[in-house]
Amino acid sequence: MISISTAAEKFIHTNFLTRQKVRRNTGNTRKVSFFIVLLGLSAMFCFFLFLWARICIIEIGYQISSTHATQEKLIQENRKLKIERASLSAPSRIETIAKNKLGMVTPHNSQVVFLKW
Repeated sequence: MISISTAAEKFIHTNFLTRQKVRRNTGNTRKVSFFIVLLGLSAMFCFFLFLWARICIIEIGYQISSTHATQEKLIQENRKLKIERASLSAPSRIETIAKNKLGMVTPHNSQVVFLKW
């Protein structure tokens, strides 16, 4: 049999436990949760910022490479044009064209007029 004192103790303890209000410290856990989420978002933002910067650097590298290739092509074309200009403006070539195609002749001394400035 259960004695009266133990029954009273059970009642007192049980009644005491039911009246207790157990509270979580929600302010701190919310703050910690908010801080963790904020830290995670900051890390993601930094990662995407780094990724964006790397993509921009790679894109600029491709543009530099393309510009360099275009520059090399233009330098080669410029060299070819300078050679062509030199061959087209050679005095021997001009004289040959003048004599053969245009029918010109070398002037006599009496046909030459000197101008004074």
